[in-house]
Amino acid sequence: MRCVPKSLNLALMALILGGCTKEEEPSKQQIAVNVPPGAASTPAASSQPSPSSTTDPGAAAASGFDISRVPVANQQLGKFPYVSLIEGYQRSKHSSTPKGSNKDVDFDRYEFFDGAKIITVEGRLSTTEAEGQGASAFQVFKTYESLFTGLGGVKVFEGKGEQVDKLKLEFSDERHRFPVYSGDQMGVYAIRMPDKEVWLEAYVRQHGKKGTYFLTVVEKKALDVKASLLPAEEMKRELDTKGHVALYINFDFDKADIRPESRTIIDEIVKLLRNNPGLNLTVEGHTDNVGTPAYNKSLSDARARSVVTALTAQGVEARRLRAAGYGQERPIADNSTDGGRAQNRRVELVKVAS
Repeated sequence: MRCVPKSLNLALMALILGGCTKEEEPSKQQIAVNVPPGAASTPAASSQPSPSSTTDPGAAAASGFDISRVPVANQQLGKFPYVSLIEGYQRSKHSSTPKGSNKDVDFDRYEFFDGAKIITVEGRLSTTEAEGQGASAFQVFKTYESLFTGLGGVKVFEGKGEQVDKLKLEFSDERHRFPVYSGDQMGVYAIRMPDKEVWLEAYVRQHGKKGTYFLTVVEKKALDVKASLLPAEEMKRELDTKGHVALYINFDFDKADIRPESRTIIDEIVKLLRNNPGLNLTVEGHTDNVGTPAYNKSLSDARARSVVTALTAQGVEARRLRAAGYGQERPIADNSTDGGRAQNRRVELVKVAS
C-alpha cells in the first residue's frame, strides 16, 4: 500500500471539513469546495509513480463493482459538484480534445470503468478539463480517493486504459477519452448516500496536454419526465395533416426496454390503430448525436422494433407495422443543447400510403 504524504493528508482534511461547514475560517491553503470547478482545493506535489490497476477489496471481482454492497454514508456533501480542483489548477478555456470536455448539465449519462465492466450512470453531470502543473497522476488519484473514502465512499478502480483494451471493451460515448490509449490513467470513486449516489472519475491522458487532467462528477438520478401524453385522436390529426407524429417514449438507459411510465403511450397507439383499421404505420426510432452513428442506429432500430412488439402483443396485426431505426441521421432540433438532444430522442409514427 502506498503512503500519502503528510502534507497531502492535511490538505485533504481541510477539503473534507470545508464540505461540511461554510463558516470556518479558510486555511492558508485557501482550499475551496462546493463551488463550480476552477477554484483551488489541494496543493500540488512532486511526481510519483503512476498507479497500477487496483480496486477496493471485493469491488471489481470477476463480475465487477456492485454499489449495493457499499455501506451507506451519512456525510453532508454540500453543493454539486461537491469537489473542486487541485490547488494551482483552473478550468481550461479551450478544449484539448476533438470531442470537447467542459460540461455541466442537469441530466446526462456517463460510463465508468470498474476494472471488469463498464457501468453507465445517468443524472446531473459535470466534466472539467483542469489545467495546471505540479501534480502527478498519482497525486490526482490519491487526492480524490482520500476525499471520497473520507466521506464514506470507496475506490472503484485505479489503473490504465490497457485494462479496458485487454477486456475488449469500448466506451460508447468516449468524449475526452477519445481515443482511449493503453497508457491513459483513470481513477474512479463512488459514494452511496441514503438518497443518491455520487460517482467521480479523474482521468489523465497519455498524450494529453502536460499538466492536464479531467474531472467528471455524476450525481445519479432519474430523468424528470416533462412530456405529456398525446391522445390517440391527436395522433390521428397529426398523421392526417403532416403524415407523421413524434412521440417521446421512455426506454431503459442504453436499452430497448420500454419503461412502465410509457405504457400509456403504447395503449394510445393501440387505440389509434383499432379505431382506424385501414391505417398502416412505420415506427421510426431516432436518437441524439451522443455516441457513435453506428451504435445509435442499432439502438434506434432495436427501440423501434420494441414498440412494434409491444403493439402486436396487444393484438395489432404485424402486417400493419414496420420498424426502422435512423439513429442520429434525422435530427429535428439542435444537438448542441440539452433541449435539442431531448427532442431528437424520439419515436415517430409515419403514415404508410395505402
